[in-house]
Amino acid sequence: MRTTVKFAGLLAAAAAIVSTFGVVEANALPRCRAPVEGVATATGILGTGSEKARIEARENWRRTVRSLYGPRYSDFWNAQGKQWDCKKGAILLAKCVVVAKPCRY
Repeated sequence: MRTTVKFAGLLAAAAAIVSTFGVVEANALPRCRAPVEGVATATGILGTGSEKARIEARENWRRTVRSLYGPRYSDFWNAQGKQWDCKKGAILLAKCVVVAKPCRY
């Protein structure tokens, strides 16, 4: 009888812990918005233009998201579905476009 009572108590405690973590996980899910595009161009030799364009495209994305959805969504590292399209130029103009869904946690 005593073992049954202890077991029932442990089972109830485990159920309470599991239900608490279930709520935490639901609150930790990201809230995402529609995809946003960031575009930039830069010049440079031997890939430096592409690197600059990539950095500026990410910053353009961040500024656009901030103006559309506010600062909580503008963290690029929280974004989902990132797609890059960068055209490298050896000496000429390089262009990068990034499309991603802004998310906040």
